[in-house]
Amino acid sequence: MNEKQLKRLIENYLNGNCTEREKTLLDKVLDSYDSPADITQPLEDEHRLQNEIFSKITSEIEGDTSKVPPYPVKKRSSSRWLAVAATILVLIGMGSVYFSEQPLKQVPLHQTEILSSVTDWGQRNTITLSDGTTITLNAGSQLHYPKTFEGNTIRSVSLVGEAFFEVAKNPGKPFIIKTGKVTTRVLGTSFNINSYEFNDMISITVRTGKVQVESVSRSGKTDAVQLVPNEMAQYSRSNDSITKSIVDNDNYMDWKNGIIRFSDITFHEASKMLNRWYGVDISFENEALKKCHVTARYEHAKLQVVLESIKFATKGMDYEFTDQKKILLKGRCQN
Repeated sequence: MNEKQLKRLIENYLNGNCTEREKTLLDKVLDSYDSPADITQPLEDEHRLQNEIFSKITSEIEGDTSKVPPYPVKKRSSSRWLAVAATILVLIGMGSVYFSEQPLKQVPLHQTEILSSVTDWGQRNTITLSDGTTITLNAGSQLHYPKTFEGNTIRSVSLVGEAFFEVAKNPGKPFIIKTGKVTTRVLGTSFNINSYEFNDMISITVRTGKVQVESVSRSGKTDAVQLVPNEMAQYSRSNDSITKSIVDNDNYMDWKNGIIRFSDITFHEASKMLNRWYGVDISFENEALKKCHVTARYEHAKLQVVLESIKFATKGMDYEFTDQKKILLKGRCQN
């Protein structure tokens, strides 16, 4: 197994595309690390980290599973596991970990300490990186990034969820965002990435500057598009393809300014947005209600204001808090 194969394996696992055998064996490797710090902390022997990760994964994935003894399965924290997997992916992307049959070069591992920022549903957070880049994380998102970019030829981070990037200009150090099979490369610009795992699409929308978006198909073919303001690239996980279109930026970047917009979408689609926005769980009394449509725009609005507004507009829908964070939509719509 070489670096490219290992990178693809971890990306497939993050996207849920591994075989059951690969998933089981890779779980064993990731379970041996309690946190990203176990991977990025300074080591007396600068070669040990590279050799350790590579040898563990190679022996497990390429080994004979019939000879692997049973092992106790931990009750894994999904956020901890994802942070560890994403950390390995970021390290590979930064060139800080080398996997080859040749002797390993000395690498200043103190520069590869990986930090993580995680937002729960209903939360948003703004982070400023060491190079001055500002990133606003939407609800239910995770960003993994180096503490410092000093000494690296590129600036690389990993994202799960949605974030708005305002990248500090540095022509000598491209900024790279890894989201599953999609890689976004920029020098200095502002744009939005939506890569929630429950969505089929990974979307990149540009506000200023120019962005290059690349995806690698299952056959290994690289597809790339360049975006300018008011253009969007979408990678379909199911179709394994990338497309480009012209869009209205406001529809994709309003969330950063506290605006939630329903543009003639179904109640089912709107409920997913409310789940992320307010950290609630919305269910439906009947299937017909899911197909009702709603068009509205709210700015820094409380949840009950949004629900009352939709109730008034539909003239038949009602809602009930069955728990502090659980809402049942019931009735019917007449819009």
